[in-house]
Parts: sequence; C-alpha cells; structure tokens
Amino acid sequence: MADTYFLKKEQCAFAFERTTPPVLEIDSGATVTFETGDAAYERLSNGEAVEAIGLENFNAVTGPVYVRGAEPGDSLKIEVLDVQVRRAWSVWLPNFGGLGKQTDSVRVKQISLENGKAKISDRVSAPIQPMIGCIGVAPAEGKSSTFMPAYPWGGNMDLREMSPGATLYLPVQVPGALLAMGDLHAAMGVAEPTWVSLEAAGQATLRISLEKGLKLNYPRLRVADSTLCLGMSDTLEKAYQIALDEAFALLVDGQGLDPFEAYAYASARVDMRLGGPATSIVIAVVPDFEG
Repeated sequence: MADTYFLKKEQCAFAFERTTPPVLEIDSGATVTFETGDAAYERLSNGEAVEAIGLENFNAVTGPVYVRGAEPGDSLKIEVLDVQVRRAWSVWLPNFGGLGKQTDSVRVKQISLENGKAKISDRVSAPIQPMIGCIGVAPAEGKSSTFMPAYPWGGNMDLREMSPGATLYLPVQVPGALLAMGDLHAAMGVAEPTWVSLEAAGQATLRISLEKGLKLNYPRLRVADSTLCLGMSDTLEKAYQIALDEAFALLVDGQGLDPFEAYAYASARVDMRLGGPATSIVIAVVPDFEG
C-alpha cells in the first residue's frame, strides 16, 4: 500500500523556490493531504489593510514536497482525489479585478456553507464546487510568485477544472520537484472573472506520481475523456497559439495521427477556453478520438 501523509497549514511557503527546504519527502505514488488556511481573509474582515497583511499571505502554499527520483525532464502526475472546504469568503476590493471599479470600499463577507450550497444572501446561493487555485513546482532559477503571474511549471493558474477527478501533469524543473499547493476555492466561475473566487480554507488530497522522461513545455490535465493542453504567454493571442500547437503535437506525436488527420480532428473537436487571470492562459481541450 502506498504511503499517506498529512501536511498542516502551518507547513507553508510564500513562493515557489528551489532553496525552500521541503517539509516532506515522498516516493512516487504517495498520497498527501494538504491543509490550507484563511487567516489573511479573517484579518481583512477584521479591518486590516491588504498592505498590512501582505499579498503573499493571501496565497500561502502548503509544502513544498520533495519527490524522490524527480529530475528535470520528468513530469509529476498529480491526481486530485478530494477537495474539502470548511470556510469561505467573498472579498470585494476597489480597483481590483473586472468589477473593482464598482465599489469604493473593501467589502468582506464570510459565506455560509451548508447542504452543498454557498449561501451568498437570503435570496442567492451557489453550488459548492471545491477546487485548487494555486499549485506548482519550484523553478530552475529564482523565485516564482504564488499570486501572479502563473508559469509553465504551475502557480496561480485558477483552473476551474482542478477539482476532484482531474489529473494534472507538471514539468519538473529541479531535483525533487518541490511541489506545493494552496488557494482553495469553494466555487469559481471559469477564468475567475472578478479575479476573486469564493476563497476558502480546507484541504486537498492528492496522489503524486513520477512520470520519468515525460517532458512537457506547459502544464497538462486529464479531465474525464479529454486532455487539456495549456498555453501561457504575455498576450491571449500568443497563449492561444501555444495551446493549439500543444494540442496538435499531442495528436501527432502523442497519439500517432498524421498531420492532416490531426488538423481535421482539431477543426472538428478541439475546444478553446480561458484559464485564470494571473497570466494570459488559454486551454485547448482535446477529446479522445474514436477509431
């Protein structure tokens, strides 16, 4: 039986960095539950300013976890087994996100979670759909933010698809990978339209495996019967092209189609979506093809 571990929210970091000491070392195939907190949102609700709290505290990540045998040129396979949220917040900040212009004051509300619903008010509720907002590995050099941008090795990607049942593949950059995750959401619209979800504290359980020799340029997901190829860049136009090129390479190099077959199949079946707002992210959704 594979090993299982639990990491407390206090075992955290505030950036992805190769010099951060790991809080846990595991073998491929281990299952790790990452607990996350919401102290920054509670402080904000008590009247502290964002500047006093520090942006890095809003996206603390639990970890990092060292995966034995992981080396650059490999990938981590991360299966999302479960995400549980226990407390959630809605936060509205002036001049932040697409609707920041609609308020002139900080508004913070704890959102009641009960019977599968997030109760926004007496009149309005939303289904609880727990997901992971920020997950990544350490970069080869320097420090990667947990807030923005996102990176080819992960970060604050805010992918609605990162919920139980999904499998994420991340390209390893340093020995041991140094995986960390945080920023749980109780619910979030695709592409996080307001730049804020129903931010949550809770825990996520992941099975972490090593895919030796699987060299990826960008993160990739498996959701149901589709592979999601991510493109990231400084503009949506460039990210769109990268995602489409990644999808074409998957069909030709990964699945053995000839170029025209891949082109025609992409024309007929590939969907294009947006990822989160921290970076220009476009996702090419490639359904499995039938013979």
